[in-house]
Amino acid sequence: MSQETVNYLVNLLIGVILAGVLSQYWRLEASGQSLRLWIIAAWTLAAADLFFVARSMLPPDTLPRLIPTITVTCGHALLLLAAQQTAQRPQQRRVICLIVASHLLLLLLLRAVPAMQGWRAPTNSVVWGSLSLAAALVLWRAADHVRPLMRFPAMVMAFQAFFHATRSLLATQAAVDANPVRSAAVQMLGDVEVSLFMVALFVGVLVAYLRQSNDDLRRALANVQQLSSMLPLCAWCNKVRDDDGYWRRIEEYLSEHKVSVTHSMCESCATKHFDEFKP
Repeated sequence: MSQETVNYLVNLLIGVILAGVLSQYWRLEASGQSLRLWIIAAWTLAAADLFFVARSMLPPDTLPRLIPTITVTCGHALLLLAAQQTAQRPQQRRVICLIVASHLLLLLLLRAVPAMQGWRAPTNSVVWGSLSLAAALVLWRAADHVRPLMRFPAMVMAFQAFFHATRSLLATQAAVDANPVRSAAVQMLGDVEVSLFMVALFVGVLVAYLRQSNDDLRRALANVQQLSSMLPLCAWCNKVRDDDGYWRRIEEYLSEHKVSVTHSMCESCATKHFDEFKP
């Protein structure tokens, strides 16, 4: 078994563990939150490692060898969609699908021209780095209540974009010089980076959602404690005095504290106000 295959197997194990942990948390605790796309992206990147392991058993320069590469592109595209959803930004699905399709066509073109085989690594790094940079910028420009939580994942994606920019330069130099030793070094650097990126990103995402759940529980507890205490209620108009000293309708006060209010009529009031309309 080659060292490259061993690296892919390690990446696959890490990816499956991270995707499984995210899936379990989503199933038990956060089914109503926007974690689904992050989980799909995690499983997609884990599937890419599985395809890379299988690719080592295929003959060189066969069409199925493109599947792992385009699967990584799909994983990065899903990460961008997840970032847009988390940041409460419009999802540019058509643009992202166009990027994935363009990358696939470019890979097919490079495969059809043997003299350009060495340019696949720079091309991949440019596409993956651009998607990571876009996701990082989206998270940095997220809504105010989301931005502090997703700051670390945004930093991870920004570092990922910087790494791919550096790797693209090195891969371009290796393609120009036709240096197999340098090409192997670039490939090994990318294999190691995959593990670090997946661990940092998805652990950061999970911590962000755990913090969000903790904040929600604290706010709910504060609301319960406030509602369980005595409320200053006007004896004539039934308005409530809030913490700022303003008198407000009780429905507005309860609604702000996440208590749903609906109106009905008791039997006494129905008799008092509508008894005259009975036949």
